[in-house]
Amino acid sequence: MGWCNKIQQTLVLLLCICVNAHAAQKVHIYLDDQLDFELFKNAKSKPENIAGATNKLVFAYLGEQTQVVFTKASFNRTIKIMENADFPACTVNKIDTVDRTSKFLFSLPVNFYWSHKLYTFNNNKTNMAAVLNEKGEIKSLPEMFKAFQNKLIVIADNFSYGDFLDAQLRKVDRQNLVIRGGSDHYETVHRMFILGRVDFLLSYPAEFHRYSNNEELPVQSYHIANAPKVVIGHIMCNKNALSEKFIAQVNSVLIELYLSQEFIEAHTDYLPATEHSALEEYIKQFYEDKVIKNNA
Repeated sequence: MGWCNKIQQTLVLLLCICVNAHAAQKVHIYLDDQLDFELFKNAKSKPENIAGATNKLVFAYLGEQTQVVFTKASFNRTIKIMENADFPACTVNKIDTVDRTSKFLFSLPVNFYWSHKLYTFNNNKTNMAAVLNEKGEIKSLPEMFKAFQNKLIVIADNFSYGDFLDAQLRKVDRQNLVIRGGSDHYETVHRMFILGRVDFLLSYPAEFHRYSNNEELPVQSYHIANAPKVVIGHIMCNKNALSEKFIAQVNSVLIELYLSQEFIEAHTDYLPATEHSALEEYIKQFYEDKVIKNNA
């Protein structure tokens, strides 16, 4: 009986090792956004924004060639996992900042957003002239809050607005910042602004368009001087051989998708009609400049 028990224990141990090894071969995608988690877990779910539509399209085209596991996790926890895991661990919709590119792998662009604009209510309009340049842009966020010392801007916790705006936000006095997290940080920060609990909001125009329910609100929006015209979202993964293989698969899919109508519509379906042709042209130009020339 003793020998039988030992054999059974050995078989169970070997089975566990095999199962764990098999699980480790899967690509684990960690999502801090509840809407993204529900979207990717349910094949019948329909996206509500550019990021959801483009990522869902990429995962659909990857198909069965790659086993993907979607897991809900805060961004802080995701980063800790990615820094320590020896299996492919990734997340979506991330900007490739200088700090991140030193630690992680990035796919080709998965989605293109018109850069963040600063939104404020019309009752602030007459006060804005002093902080605008000759083009009608905000000169800089730190300089603006020197003029508006008692005003508040809401920003998302653990969220990068890109190297340029992140650097400016670090120089804004803490007393002017309202930092909010949550399972859907987009919804949280937009709700605070729309309800008038803060004076300013940094947002992608496409997301503001969505969270305002496509209604005309009594607000003004401003570009930030010298900010990038377009912000690009990527799939971001930890650095190991399996992650490199996954990123290569994603890139192959993206190269095939860039000029397709479904990829273009994954963007334009969530934008006002007046912006469709400009973004489509930007994507085509990106394809020619970054994909065609780099592979020539």
